[in-house]
Amino acid sequence: MYAYYKKLVYFSTECIFAPNAYRGHARTFLKHLEKIRPASIMDIIHSGEQFSIKQGVKLPNREVCKLCGYLSSQPMCKACSLLEGLNKGLPKLSLSKQSVQNRIRSENEAKIQQAVVSQAKLQQAVAQL
Repeated sequence: MYAYYKKLVYFSTECIFAPNAYRGHARTFLKHLEKIRPASIMDIIHSGEQFSIKQGVKLPNREVCKLCGYLSSQPMCKACSLLEGLNKGLPKLSLSKQSVQNRIRSENEAKIQQAVVSQAKLQQAVAQL
């Protein structure tokens, strides 16, 4: 609601891929609250405008995505990094270096296991000759 009243660019619809996202719960809560007290949303917006940032609090740097130009906390926004992963055939992006290493390790172990099985089948075929 704040973004709407401040005329900020935002996504107003729910993501069809995240039906249980918290945004939907918050929206439902606000709609129920508005039924009880119609001015409640405006009160929330006005109270949010009264917030101030203490001095000494460092705000995070705002960068612009190098691909799409939208605001991001990183050089590339999450949407572009997900698309890049899909285009490269790596749709499983992880949050940590450790999970990437674990994924690579498990893929390598699967390849080794497949090679061992193939070698065993080849040895059986040779033995039958």
